[in-house]
Amino acid sequence: MDEQAGPGVFFNNNNNSVLPGGAKAPQPGDGGGEMARAQYSIPGILHFLQHEWARFEVERAQWEVERAELQAQIAFLQGERKGQENLKKDLVRRIKMLEYALKQERAKHHKLKYGTELHQGDMKPPSYDSDEGNENEALPEPPNSQLSWKQGRQLLRQ
Repeated sequence: MDEQAGPGVFFNNNNNSVLPGGAKAPQPGDGGGEMARAQYSIPGILHFLQHEWARFEVERAQWEVERAELQAQIAFLQGERKGQENLKKDLVRRIKMLEYALKQERAKHHKLKYGTELHQGDMKPPSYDSDEGNENEALPEPPNSQLSWKQGRQLLRQ
């Protein structure tokens, strides 16, 4: 397949050349028009068409192989992305769980140390399935909780 038949495959530069179909190449000064039509023989045309068909089949097979490889790569990357999303969701759920446990421990410690309930706002357990549940935790705390936090720090220093 190194040699590719093109439109000029039927022409040779030799004066006494025979074409692949068995027809002779036109000679300079040979009468021109009639011989120019006779240079394309049925076997030569069939050979050219078979060669082109084979080349297109090889290109199509290569394209299908490349397409299959790319689809496999896409499937692999989608699986990897899904795994990363599941890992992120699991980690967010664990963080929410740990934050809730920390709030409970702080409340328990405060109750044991001072004998009063620690008012931390809403102490309801977080929803572990949704990602939108903790958007309000990112907001800054109100000034009252800042004061109680500072007072707590002062008490710990003493």
